[in-house]
Amino acid sequence: MAANGISRLNTVELFCAAARARSFTAAAAELGTTPSAISKAVQRLENRLGLKLFQRSTRAVRLTDEGQTYYATCRGAIETIQDVEKTLTRHRSMPRGVLRLSLPYTYGVKRVLPLLPRYVERYLGQVKVEVSLSNAVIDFVAEEVDMSIRLGPVSGSGLVVRKLHDARACIVASPAYLRQHGVPRHPEDLRQHACLGLRMPDSGRLMPWTFRDGAGTDRTVAVQPSMTFDHPLGVLTAALNDAGFARLLDFTVHDDLISGRLTEVLTDFRPPPLAVSAVYHGSRHLPAKVRTFLDFLLEAG
Repeated sequence: MAANGISRLNTVELFCAAARARSFTAAAAELGTTPSAISKAVQRLENRLGLKLFQRSTRAVRLTDEGQTYYATCRGAIETIQDVEKTLTRHRSMPRGVLRLSLPYTYGVKRVLPLLPRYVERYLGQVKVEVSLSNAVIDFVAEEVDMSIRLGPVSGSGLVVRKLHDARACIVASPAYLRQHGVPRHPEDLRQHACLGLRMPDSGRLMPWTFRDGAGTDRTVAVQPSMTFDHPLGVLTAALNDAGFARLLDFTVHDDLISGRLTEVLTDFRPPPLAVSAVYHGSRHLPAKVRTFLDFLLEAG
């Protein structure tokens, strides 16, 4: 029954194209089909209705009176369907409901949260945002999360990973510390300085201080931290207060480097960058709230 409904609708559309063009050939060219297909569709329609809809000649076709009446009704019905489709498509393109985000704590605070008011204002009244600041691996379905942002490699069945940009590790210290203790010229020089350690939340081990030299060789320097923290913002605060060198990702220290509160050193030995990615559950139809927020993040850079 559904198949017959689809067949009838297609037949009516072919009929309307022929009536509008007053030519089977012109209608076929418009729809990318053949004049024979148009003629057979019209014939099927006439047989079903028991009416003659066209007067045919070798050069043109002309609607009969019954054909004129039928065409006016069909044209109006098809225009109504097209209007409804446009309305539904427009609604589908607008974000609605609640956008639930899971963000790494420091990246969220430093990069994403300052941008959120602009996104909400852009779609004022259409979408609300709920944010969870966490470095934990999430279950998108169980935790009802629409999108997460993660650093480094991401794995998981059914997930879509879209790279946003690269983050790089920076070795920084305050100008006061550098004036008092000097500027290291080589990563090995850090062994003679106060360094600030960061424990990785998943393993509890200290974050390694890895560098890459001009030949592309990676080397880890075994620094001995004078202080150790379990959060990058703790390390940042200590560095801002002249406690020593910190190894932090660029988005964590960006504002402090711009303002001069911190200075980056050993720029010739930066390790390979770390990918920052938007992650969401794959589906055939991406919700507008996820699509528009992804576009927003890519636009923001």
